[in-house]
Amino acid sequence: MTEFKTYITFNGDGGSHTENTTKENLSSTIARLMRGPAAQMGMIKEVKIVDMMDCIVFLAKDNKVVYPPREK
Repeated sequence: MTEFKTYITFNGDGGSHTENTTKENLSSTIARLMRGPAAQMGMIKEVKIVDMMDCIVFLAKDNKVVYPPREK
């Protein structure tokens, strides 16, 4: 069952990609998009993951986590 939508925006031409993400794959999706080959090459501009109510559960811009905020 799809519980989340993952929106990926790329640097350069601003192309985008959307994929369905399950609760079980949420952690691995975030890891792949933050530390995988495309992230290491600087290809990813933004990663946004939203739940079924369109609430943001994860947001990263230029490989920096914006939401959820990190505690200091």
